[in-house]
This record gives sequence, C-alpha cells and structure tokens, in this order.
Amino acid sequence: MTKFLPYAIVLTLMMCLFAGQLSASAEGPVVIQKVMKDTVIYEKPSTTSNEMGELAKGHFVTVTQASKGWTHIQTPEQAGFVPSDVLVKLKSVGYLVIQKGGATLFTAPSQNAQQAGSLYEGRMIYVYGTAPGGWSFVQYGQDIGYVATNALKKPVPTKKRINAVAGAELRLTASPHGEVLGTLANNTAVQYYITLAGWAYVEAGDQKGYVKASELANIQLTDNKVYNKGVPVVKGAKKRVALTFDDGPNAKVTPQILATLNKYDAKATFFMVGKNVSRNAAIVKQVYEAGHEIGNHTLNHKKLTALSIAEVKQEVNGTSNAIYTAIGQYPTVFRPPYGATNDQVRSFMTIPSILWSIDTLDWKHHNADKILAYVKASVKDGSIILMHDIHQTTANGLENVILYLQKQGYEFVTVSEILQ
Repeated sequence: MTKFLPYAIVLTLMMCLFAGQLSASAEGPVVIQKVMKDTVIYEKPSTTSNEMGELAKGHFVTVTQASKGWTHIQTPEQAGFVPSDVLVKLKSVGYLVIQKGGATLFTAPSQNAQQAGSLYEGRMIYVYGTAPGGWSFVQYGQDIGYVATNALKKPVPTKKRINAVAGAELRLTASPHGEVLGTLANNTAVQYYITLAGWAYVEAGDQKGYVKASELANIQLTDNKVYNKGVPVVKGAKKRVALTFDDGPNAKVTPQILATLNKYDAKATFFMVGKNVSRNAAIVKQVYEAGHEIGNHTLNHKKLTALSIAEVKQEVNGTSNAIYTAIGQYPTVFRPPYGATNDQVRSFMTIPSILWSIDTLDWKHHNADKILAYVKASVKDGSIILMHDIHQTTANGLENVILYLQKQGYEFVTVSEILQ
C-alpha cells in the first residue's frame, strides 16, 4: 500500500482537475461506480502498459476521468485505468446516520481497515450499495468509504416548499461553506427529511442537498373547511391513516410518543395548546425537526363557540404566534377544542379545521388496551385518529396501535397529506 501512496496523492489532485469532465451528480463532484467483473488496473489506457494491480467484482471505485473506452479510477490503495465496460453507474439513496455519537467511515468493509473519516449523528448521507458483513458504501460531501449498515436508517420525508423570493441555494453539505449545487426556485415543492443546525436536507427531483431551514415552509391547505376524514387512496396504493395528538406538548409524555413514532418511521400531527407551547418550546422544536406536522389547538383550550369573535381570535392567534416563536413556522391546520366550531369561528380561519373519524377516548378511560380496541373497531383508509399526548397511558399504548396498523398495511401520514 505504501508504494502507491505518492501516486494516490497525485491522483487526488487529478480528481479535482478531471471532476469537471464528468457528469456531476447531485451528491457532489465525486463520481462513484461499481466493478461488475474482475479486472486488471493498468498504468495507462492500454492493455500493453504496466499492470498496477487488480480489482475484484463488487468493489466500489471513484471515477476521475473517462474517455475512449477507458476509465481512470481510484481506490484507497490503487489507481489507474480499467476498461469502461467493467464498470456500472450507480444510483444512490439517501440515508440518515442514527448511531449515537456518529459513525466511523472506513476505507474497506472492516473495522480493522484504515479510518477515512467520521459521519456525525443526524447527517444525511448517500448509500451506493452494500458489502458482505453488514457494510454500506457511502458518500458525504467529498468523503467516501464504508460504514456499518446498522448505523443508518432510511428516513420518511414530508412535503414542504421553498419559501425564499430569490430562491434557495442548494448546498452539498450542511454548512454555509458547502459547495453550491444550484438554486431551488421559490415555491418549489420538495421532500424534506431533517434539519441540522439550521440546515434542512431536501430533495426536488434529481436535485438533493441542504438549504437553510428558514427558507422552507409547510405546504398549507388554505381554506376554512372542516374535515373529519382523509382522501382514500387510488386502487392498489398503500392505505393511509393520520395519527393526531391533542393538548400537548407535555414535558414527559410527548418525548415518549416521539420516540415511539421515530422507532417505526411514523409521521403524525400534533395539535398544540398555546400555553403548553410556551412552556415547552424545545419539545415543539423536536416535534418539528422530526418531520411531524404542528397544528393549532387554541391558547387555553376553551370552547370557541361560547366566545366572542375577538376572544376566538385571541385564542387562535396567540397559539399561532407561540408556535412561530418556537420553530419559525406557523401551524398548518387547526383543531377546535371539543370539536366545537361554527360559522363565526370559521369566518376568520385561513387553514383547515380538523376533527376526527376515530375518537380513542384515551382522555376518558386511561387504558392502553382500550385505545387499540377503538382503533381496531373503526379504522379504514383515510381515518384520522384522535389521541392526546398528555396521558401516560396513551404513550404506553401507542406502540401496539402502530404495530397493528402496520400489520394491516397502513402508512402513517400527516393530516395535510391525508387530505390531499
């Protein structure tokens, strides 16, 4: 390996020079391909030149130049030319680093291999393929190598839009110094995955990378109608339900519910009471950054139909402002306490009012088993399920609800998604 080190250093510089000659991917200028059959590495693009080494089928390589049937490749140990027909282009898939404290990147699929870098917890990385023994070949920015597959998780995206008049710069890494990959126009619909230190990872078609989280907004249904169920899916598509939680956030119960939702990659909608938002701003941020939807459930949980229009406005606007203070985004949906609404209440609403199709009565019986029984009795495609993230018994029973619904073939989506 040491005899190739000077050559590898030279090739690293060559890679920067040749990157412009290759078709740049959204992942960045580093182009990854896979070896499809055993091959010899040559010093020059000719079978009569010196043999630099061999590559076995299944290896991943960095491509630095390609022309006239030959491709210049680099691995941590070797560099040289191989026939282009032994390589195949790869399509990467975004994964989230979930290992506590981050994960180590290795030059080969072994913990005894040389370390190639570190991947911080919460980073979105690109997986190009797997290797025996539980390893994935990945890329983050300019760093490439192998990481333990169990340190990664495929995240569930939510739909958002670009909210920046001049458009949002898409960057390779979650940093103001990250390479600019392009600009996403204002109002572009994106798939949002996670926010890291103020940077949101998004995908829009073939474009993917990081934008400032402040340049994202929820896709809102701007009407004041009342909904108690979602839109059924087309025939053959996966059935959907919307899990909803009222009256929080609660300092103890809400984090437990978030942990269970995260365990099963389930998304939900939290209808928050304004006075609890102000007390638990950090939890509101956790809910938002986990990709869940946040709704307005009034400031003090009063029955709005018994109030004046001025009092209704105070209850609703106070909560919207508290949520904005916590996450920099206004709520996208509204749920009236006790389901009490009328023409006066809705006359000034600009977002949908959401009721429910299944009331688990968790607020009444405080029994985890009964929550599941109510779901089993009534659930169908498009159901909106009412629970509360202020009761310990709800947190205790949520996992069984999710497991049952998963077994029945349901996908967990937000309220805004199930209405579309």
